[in-house]
Amino acid sequence: MIVQTDELNKRIKLEEDSLFLLYGEEDYFIDMAVLSILHKYIAPGFEKMDHVKLDFGGRSVVTDILLENLELPAWASSKRVVQAVNFDFDKAAADKMPDILANIPQGAVLIFVTDKFDKRKKKLYDAFVKYGTVCEVKHLEEGKLQRFISTSFSKRNITIRPDACESLISRYDSSMRMIDNAVKRIALYCSAENLTDVDMNVVDELCEPDIQADIFKIMDAIGTGDAASALLLLDNLLKQKQPLQYIRFMVARHFRELICAKELRNKQDIMKKMGKRDYPARKLSEQSRNFSMEKLLRLYDMCYRNDYDIKHGRADERASLESLIVLASGR
Repeated sequence: MIVQTDELNKRIKLEEDSLFLLYGEEDYFIDMAVLSILHKYIAPGFEKMDHVKLDFGGRSVVTDILLENLELPAWASSKRVVQAVNFDFDKAAADKMPDILANIPQGAVLIFVTDKFDKRKKKLYDAFVKYGTVCEVKHLEEGKLQRFISTSFSKRNITIRPDACESLISRYDSSMRMIDNAVKRIALYCSAENLTDVDMNVVDELCEPDIQADIFKIMDAIGTGDAASALLLLDNLLKQKQPLQYIRFMVARHFRELICAKELRNKQDIMKKMGKRDYPARKLSEQSRNFSMEKLLRLYDMCYRNDYDIKHGRADERASLESLIVLASGR
């Protein structure tokens, strides 16, 4: 069965599934789901004996090892939980797995956890769907993230302003794990300082800089031909000790996203097909209108030619990025 993220925990609690395939970009929810499974089946104090994590080191699943662990009885728990991580499937393993998945011992639960799953291995994927619970765990939509942040603070009798909430989401690229850690850190600070309201000043003081927002500002300046402002924003990022290599990567990625936004045109399609939140989708749509497709493609190509030259000692990293900004700002 294929389920959505918000259905996963309900199924874990209410059903008696013995097979799970959990994959996707939001490892926070995947870890929470695994913990729920362990809590359901593993007796307290027997976590190390009745739960085994098989790390295949990026190589193919060794079916003999998998079967050996599935067939071992639990010591004191209702079921033994076998978790496979960092795995692949070669042809031999992929051919054997459907039969293994169809015949998991009654006293075992099998969990496969990965960031990506190759659905082109259709026979294998269909076996997971047929015999177990399959869930692709994606980042929460912006509205749900905002509710999570607001609710987390309200439980502590703290409010957060809308711009500060949006900034948290942007700073951590919608990652629930990082957002949750930031919320806890800010809550501790508020408790120590007797604060009941979180604004941008608090977020700026306690959290990593919002590089994504700064890249948007740089692109706004470039789009209006204001190279001086764009270079000043770049200088401020470097004064904050942000790695130049990472800034170059973010700039190149932004040009790539502008190319996609130029093709998609409207905000709704950008949100749907690029997986962007409302604000970034709107900004990408607006900024893409400041460039021709030909110029965007040329600038994106220049990013990677500069990267090649830098890696081979033919160009200075900062000078090449500044030249790119000046060129991009020209009409």
